[in-house]
Amino acid sequence: MKRVLVTGACGNIGANVVDLLLQRGYLVRAVDLDTPAGRRVSARWGTNVDMRFGSICNEALVTESVADMDHVIHLAAMIPPNTDVDQAAGYAVNVVATRSIIAACEAQPTRPRLTFTSTAAVWGRNEEVERPRRADEEISPSDNYSRQKAECEATLGGCDLDFVIFRIAMTPPVALGALSPFVFDMHPDMRVEFTHPKDQALGIVNSLVVDECVGRTLCLGGGERNRYRYREFMNMAFDAMGFPPLPRSAFGDVLFQTDWVDSEESQAILDYQRRGADVYFQEVSAELGPALPLMKRIGPALKPVILAHSRHHALVEGKKPRVPNAYRAATTFRRAIKAAKSYF
Repeated sequence: MKRVLVTGACGNIGANVVDLLLQRGYLVRAVDLDTPAGRRVSARWGTNVDMRFGSICNEALVTESVADMDHVIHLAAMIPPNTDVDQAAGYAVNVVATRSIIAACEAQPTRPRLTFTSTAAVWGRNEEVERPRRADEEISPSDNYSRQKAECEATLGGCDLDFVIFRIAMTPPVALGALSPFVFDMHPDMRVEFTHPKDQALGIVNSLVVDECVGRTLCLGGGERNRYRYREFMNMAFDAMGFPPLPRSAFGDVLFQTDWVDSEESQAILDYQRRGADVYFQEVSAELGPALPLMKRIGPALKPVILAHSRHHALVEGKKPRVPNAYRAATTFRRAIKAAKSYF
């Protein structure tokens, strides 16, 4: 029975990876930060998973966790905007810790295969390209996160391991959460390719038994039917939660956070594309349950509150941006959903 380590195991993709590994009979060891959310997720696995809480920046934890594994699936990462807020911490988590994991794998008597998840942001230059991005084309990372992922890709290319690199397209969680002011910074026309977290997990887990993946960089995405522009997708998400659409003026000018990807090859090899965005939005609406009609009634009243915390919309309206208090929008959004759900 194969033994698999999953870092970032309690996260959006990681939890689905662990679920699927257990279904297929793998022995699973998991690592993630010790947080209330992580504890809640891991509780569903009980004693079926060797759960180890801690930071992947802890070299001793990394060494102990990698020992005796057949496969290592490295999903743990710090993502934007945190990689910009604390650049040192972002580099420590995304680059230094990845080097430690590579070194720990190389030090094993029998070296495990290492699967690393990179990002569809590494290509950059979105405004210069119209087609979906290919794994073999030149990259031009443009922010801390994509530069860190690109550095890790280069390190893997020079290591002495069997490895697989997946550049993953946009994969939002199904669970309802706070609305981060960060979402307003994206360009309304930025290309986004939705991929369901369960489909990402299926592609990753399927790859464990496909030797054709070894030593390669592949794109994991939802395919042509799941390609959108950012504002279009976000307004579909708002509608699924009972909120009215936001105007173009609510969004900013950042183009490089994600893109469409050419996933034909990965789909042919791994056969993982199962769900469309329509299924995802049905699941999001289902999270609200009977509270959804109420949210549709009160949603329009919250639109001005949300827009007030978009610095881009405020500038168009000739108002002073309220960025220092941007957390209020997220809090209002979260409380509205919580109140609606508790009403029933």
